[in-house]
Amino acid sequence: MTAAAPPPLGLAVIGHVNHGKTALVRALTGMETDRLPEEKTRGLSIALGFAFREDPAGDIDFLDAPGHEDFIRAMVMGAAGARAVLLVVSGVEGFGRQTREHLRIAGLLGLRDGLVAVTKADLVSPQARDDLRVQLAAELSGSFLAPAPIVFCSAVTGEGLKALGREISALALRTPPPEPLPGVFLPLDRVFSLAGTGTVVTGSLQGADLQAGTEAVLEPSGRRVHLRQLQVHGQAVAAARAGGRVAAALRGVAPEEVRTGDVLCTTGAFPSSQRIDAELELTPDAARPLRSGDEVRVLWGARQDLARVRLIGASALEPGGSGLAQLRFASPVPVHAGQRLLLRRPSPAATLGGGRVLDSVAPLLRSRALEARRELLAVASEGRLEPIAEALARRDGGAVSATEAARLSRRPAEEVRSRLARTFVRLDEDLFAPESAVESAMQAYLDRLGEAHHAHPMRAFVALGALRGGLSRTLSRELIVHVEGRLADAGEIRIERGQAALKGHDPFATLSPDQRARLGEIESTCREGGMTPPDVSVLAGEADSAALLGLLVESGRLVSLRNHALRQTLVFHPDALDAALRDLKAAFPPPAEFTTGEARAALSTSRKFIVPVLEFLDARGDTVRRGDLRQVLHPRNRFGPEPVPH
Repeated sequence: MTAAAPPPLGLAVIGHVNHGKTALVRALTGMETDRLPEEKTRGLSIALGFAFREDPAGDIDFLDAPGHEDFIRAMVMGAAGARAVLLVVSGVEGFGRQTREHLRIAGLLGLRDGLVAVTKADLVSPQARDDLRVQLAAELSGSFLAPAPIVFCSAVTGEGLKALGREISALALRTPPPEPLPGVFLPLDRVFSLAGTGTVVTGSLQGADLQAGTEAVLEPSGRRVHLRQLQVHGQAVAAARAGGRVAAALRGVAPEEVRTGDVLCTTGAFPSSQRIDAELELTPDAARPLRSGDEVRVLWGARQDLARVRLIGASALEPGGSGLAQLRFASPVPVHAGQRLLLRRPSPAATLGGGRVLDSVAPLLRSRALEARRELLAVASEGRLEPIAEALARRDGGAVSATEAARLSRRPAEEVRSRLARTFVRLDEDLFAPESAVESAMQAYLDRLGEAHHAHPMRAFVALGALRGGLSRTLSRELIVHVEGRLADAGEIRIERGQAALKGHDPFATLSPDQRARLGEIESTCREGGMTPPDVSVLAGEADSAALLGLLVESGRLVSLRNHALRQTLVFHPDALDAALRDLKAAFPPPAEFTTGEARAALSTSRKFIVPVLEFLDARGDTVRRGDLRQVLHPRNRFGPEPVPH
């Protein structure tokens, strides 16, 4: 089997203005990255430039960042699409102000490996080179490039270019592969139109590989598009590898409907949001602390956005410190958990620090839930699925949303559902619960039901709505319904007519002799009343009588009906209702039909009683109503009218 080709390496070329970055990239690749007329006129890069070099260790995409301080956004755009850096330092001038700024920004954006190229080496004497190495070591000390190889080279004479090429190959081999994401994530750094092709977008591909001929979505607009064609290094390809540069021709959208900074991504994988939770770190030389309510400029991917800061668990973030915060935006932003960001002060422009997105679709912070939020974000920072799922279960009453767990752990939702299904209990398509949470919920359900029985021993059942409502203060409703079904299947509880009871609960066993006697009196009075039963208020007037009346109804020994027009509750004995049905059948043999008034006369009762009785018989399937007429149904034909004999 042929080994898979190494992934492409995005290499951000950074450093001070006029230190020779573009000339060095041209010498390494033979390509000119200054493509704009203004760049050629001024001899100064003002936009991100692109070139590539084929290499056995994996294709190298050079992202040539402008060195001038006015173009920090373009520098961040290049660093955000890279996995390593090539720091360019002039051998004549040494470290410049933007050299330090670029190096610091690269570190804040999470880059951890790279090389140092000392350009214009043909103008540096051997003695000066030794002194320069000492200076560079001091400047790089404490940064991620402190151990990086330093190569002296010249784009004019060619000195050191082969050695630099070898170091770049070694860098490609040792750099970790692109971070996996739940789908395709392509921040767009260029949008243009080509005759015969239409809308074309470019960017540094992250997450999953991109396939030609598939559908995708543009965020934050939500516009669905079709990928007509893909190109990598000017050649049409069927698929583009994550980690490298790609150009995509889109169908279904005009160029003016796409903006630089938009993201082309897998549908549903990266929803946009106006709130993100992140871990932030301020640079030691930040001018002042960061406080809740401060406005910051956030640079990430190929976009920049203004946000308001809400710190989580702290009143201020001091220079050199780190902490959790929610960033709130005026409009939705498309980012992903794990994405790096740069914080800048809007005015005067200055780098404050950096950070990493922990939750790209964050809920609005509420004071009473801050501790649970801090706990969840702490485990989300590590990105491990199991601790994240356990934290979600603790926060959400035992239930775990696979969609949220996937977002926080930066994994595809289907993979997360599959993994959770191995060790968790499935509640529905997207919700799972740890077995320990299910066991605790079952015990809580039994305890709650037992408490209700103890508080009202003469009630045969407890309404499911009341049970679930009480438990939902601490348990997920989906988990409550699940354990309810489990307990019923195991015979631990009985469920009837929207009510539940413990298997051993017998309200009649709790009655005193006097209560038993009164119970019999109430039942006898209702039986004797027939179709004109006594008033409920009279039956329930004495001590314990209301509870005893409720027990008779719950146990089925009496039937409670409602006259909605009069807003009255009526209580009948089942024998009276059965007798009413027999009398109606005798008076109006099927298929004879009758009116409400005719039924009232046949049963010698009043309209107060006949209307709820007929509605009860309709509901039980003994009679059927068609307009103003009813018909008694034969038992074998309760799902339709009795056939008319010929």
